[in-house]
Amino acid sequence: MHQVLFLPEITCNIFEFLNPFLSEPEGSHQPNPLRLWDLAVVATTCHALSGPALDVLWDTQVCFGPLLMCMPPSVVEVRNGDYYGPDEDQSVLSCDEPYFRRSIHLIQDPSPSDLLRMLPYARRIKRIGSPVANYRWPLPELFSIPSHIINWLLSAYPVDIFLPRLTHMSCPEFVFLVGMGNIKDISFAPLSRSNLTSFEVYPEFDVKVEGWPLLSILVNDLPQLRTIRLGVSGWKRSMHMLYSEAIAPLCLFHNLEHLDLKIYGQVSGGPGLAGLQMFPRLQKLKLSSDTDFVASFLIALQSTVLHTLDVNIGGSPSAENQPEHLGHRRLFSSLRCLTISSDFCFMMLLIEAIHSSVVDSISLDVPLTFDEQIVRALTALISSMRGWASSLRTITIGRPGIILPVDDEVCGPSHPYFFSIEDLLVFSHLQHVILDNLVISLDASVCKKLATGWSNLVEFYFNPFSAEGLVTATVDLGSLATFARHCPDLSHLQLGVPWDTTELPVLDDETLTILSSRPTRSACMRISVDGSSFPANPKAVAKFLAAVFPGREIKIILFASFCRKSLLEPSNRWYEVVEWLRRSQPSSLEFGPCYRTQLCGVCRFGLQL
Repeated sequence: MHQVLFLPEITCNIFEFLNPFLSEPEGSHQPNPLRLWDLAVVATTCHALSGPALDVLWDTQVCFGPLLMCMPPSVVEVRNGDYYGPDEDQSVLSCDEPYFRRSIHLIQDPSPSDLLRMLPYARRIKRIGSPVANYRWPLPELFSIPSHIINWLLSAYPVDIFLPRLTHMSCPEFVFLVGMGNIKDISFAPLSRSNLTSFEVYPEFDVKVEGWPLLSILVNDLPQLRTIRLGVSGWKRSMHMLYSEAIAPLCLFHNLEHLDLKIYGQVSGGPGLAGLQMFPRLQKLKLSSDTDFVASFLIALQSTVLHTLDVNIGGSPSAENQPEHLGHRRLFSSLRCLTISSDFCFMMLLIEAIHSSVVDSISLDVPLTFDEQIVRALTALISSMRGWASSLRTITIGRPGIILPVDDEVCGPSHPYFFSIEDLLVFSHLQHVILDNLVISLDASVCKKLATGWSNLVEFYFNPFSAEGLVTATVDLGSLATFARHCPDLSHLQLGVPWDTTELPVLDDETLTILSSRPTRSACMRISVDGSSFPANPKAVAKFLAAVFPGREIKIILFASFCRKSLLEPSNRWYEVVEWLRRSQPSSLEFGPCYRTQLCGVCRFGLQL
């Protein structure tokens, strides 16, 4: 075995790629063939690999079930649940199915030696809950565990020795469905002596006490928390208590740095946020609720160090219900990253209220509209933020969903989603420009203006494929060379250029000299193409790409509005392009995000289209 594999840092990094819940395979259109069992096999090969493999294997657990099952069968009993019918296959667990199939029970008191069986594995656990990485394959089994067993597990051994690496724990919102006991019966106090700093919980409204008592319990048991993800739900008659019974206890976490707060339902009137110490040390905030609550929360927020704000407004409030007072505020002088998904009126009010000269990233999900002036007004507002001219590096604007076809005469500036991209040239330091489901007038001259105006460009993603027939684009392959020439750091480009042409542009000597002088060890060049159209001459396309990006690794990414079975066949001409490229430089084929979407029948269920 090579000496480098004796370094735990190296082997752990390698093994993380074997754990699909830590590192998903990029661009794969098939589920990862590797399973956690492969890591377990690696852990039995030799002593040098055992430790790092076990560290990665036990890093993330969806529940405490596997840990309890380390004790002998004379102590632990696993019982089948009664949720599924007798004819259902209980061996298959889908990737989005939260329900528990089996439950774990103690049939006798564990001895000290039984506890020691868990210790080598418990001390490796960093996260209890859903995996961090996006996944498209079955989750490990989720067990129902009674609350008294959880209490015993957390108190049976000094937690700083038993779970020294644990930093995150989540209590899923569906625990009340499976009879594991009331979550309020769990004492988290032993974890106050641990390194736990992140907690995710979705408490249910308690009708008896008319509130969410779990939040007050967490304040007493886990005062060290720095990150909280909280979802509060209740009936309409209970939402008037939101401020006093949920927000007030939450504000007692004075050292909170990251808050992800989701309020289900419309918030009724109440005592409001007056008098509360609203998170003075908060650095990251993700807020999902209705317009009135979000506006009040943002105005009351006392943090002067907030650098990341993500706002999601549910529904489409009428113009008369908009919080006009928000636009007259000067908020968040330290903000660097802004993400908004809301109606246009609230979106523009919030952008106007941001009083920061260091914003380097803005992401906007624009809603449905038929008013051709709205997107134009939003573009003008963003361009007028002169304080962002020197700081803005990333801009993402998109509209989720598919734009329905309309008559040809409304294409262009009169279309409701027409976006004047040249207005963004005031931000000369942009590195990432991502425009999705918008209508843009793009031709060779505009491409040259963009390439010369954004010399630091790293990524330019323009997706016209979900709006075929709407985008007034006349982009040719010469624009690809234009961006490559003027943007030396470019590593991802999608323009919607036609690849089925039989005549490819000839590069002039000056352009060839500039391109050939670039270092060949630059970052991998990712070129996104329409997966439903194929190059007429794969060899010529490969030769052209090799001339534009000489010596660089080239990854061709197939994008399509829907999965097409033909894309998976070896006869695809993009495979031929890659094979020709590999004769001069590294190259590979990758499948676009359609192949990882939750809405795609091919990805999730293997349907034949």
